[in-house]
Amino acid sequence: MDEHKLAERFADIWEQCATTAPEPVWTFLREHYQQPHRFYHTLDHIDHCLRELDVAGEQIAEYEATELAIWFHDIIYHYGAKDNEIRSAEVFRDFAGTDMPAELRDRVYDFIIATQHTGAAADAGTALMVDIDLSGFGLPWEGYLADSEALRLEAPEVDDATYYAGKLRFLDGLLEWPNLFQSDHFKERLESIARANIKRYAGELRARGFNASDRK
Repeated sequence: MDEHKLAERFADIWEQCATTAPEPVWTFLREHYQQPHRFYHTLDHIDHCLRELDVAGEQIAEYEATELAIWFHDIIYHYGAKDNEIRSAEVFRDFAGTDMPAELRDRVYDFIIATQHTGAAADAGTALMVDIDLSGFGLPWEGYLADSEALRLEAPEVDDATYYAGKLRFLDGLLEWPNLFQSDHFKERLESIARANIKRYAGELRARGFNASDRK
């Protein structure tokens, strides 16, 4: 990850879409994504999502809205909190204010909320946004494992039995979905890899003695 290039890229998209200066917004973003409790929800994750956005290319009809949503979708993150996405969307809306077209501002807000991953995407643009957020499931095994370990570090107050029981319930739930990804672009590229990663990781957790039914 090249932080200088990320700063330049953010400035470019912000200046295209808003009339306010990008520097204070970038400073806020950078400080939050570098908070000490973060190991996965960092600028590295944002960089990964932006690279997936670029790979999707012409598949993305709402490029500006999607990129802005990527920048802000995890700006607020605390393990276990139910309102991370809502608070992140509100941070974006506060920065955008009236200096951004209302239609674009509202679309970005909705895209951020969609990264709660609570159900089927409302439309094709939203499907691509949520698929970008989940695209790490389709990394090569070593990358998927590194992401999983980084996520574990974000919950130091939770014991292993409790954490991995919750993780297994989450992964088992994902495998019950008809498709992990909702857009054709990501289904074709990453679906089979992601499912293989999830099955392998869940199997390794069970081999280590963790069980989805363990609760405290």
